[in-house]
Amino acid sequence: MKLRKFLQVILATTLVFGVIISPSFTNAKAIIYTTETYWKITSKKKTGTSTGAWRNGPSGKGPSALNINQSTTKDISVTNSISGSYPVGKGTIGSSLGITIGTSKTYGTSYTVTVPKGKKYLIIYRPVYNVYTVKQQKYYRTGSITQASGTYSTATVKSFNHWEYSWKSI
Repeated sequence: MKLRKFLQVILATTLVFGVIISPSFTNAKAIIYTTETYWKITSKKKTGTSTGAWRNGPSGKGPSALNINQSTTKDISVTNSISGSYPVGKGTIGSSLGITIGTSKTYGTSYTVTVPKGKKYLIIYRPVYNVYTVKQQKYYRTGSITQASGTYSTATVKSFNHWEYSWKSI
């Protein structure tokens, strides 16, 4: 009966304090393991695309070729973004997708439209993003034992893919 009571106390201590005391048989010292928690990405899935706001590019009168390109366009930077919950960190999620999140980056652009005689056009363009759903799960580790929890978080990431172009008569 005393052994049973002893085991109950050890189990209760483990559950309350997250500590397991394991006797070492080689040198008779006790090893104390603390329980640590960490998060892991459990899945990444492209769930669609999304577009940003239209931006105004150059305008011009015809007859001519109206062009937008990196050397003359000032507003060609975009920022990959994240929303939702991301306890693994935005850097870890960004790395897993091969992108940087939260930093403005310039992406090249080039588009030409022919403007007919007597018309005036304005090139417009917008960023197109890939949308990813990133699921994460909380884990517990005590010594060499790892246990998945039932706690999950989900983040949504918008990653720049390409520019979309159009034009309008002005």
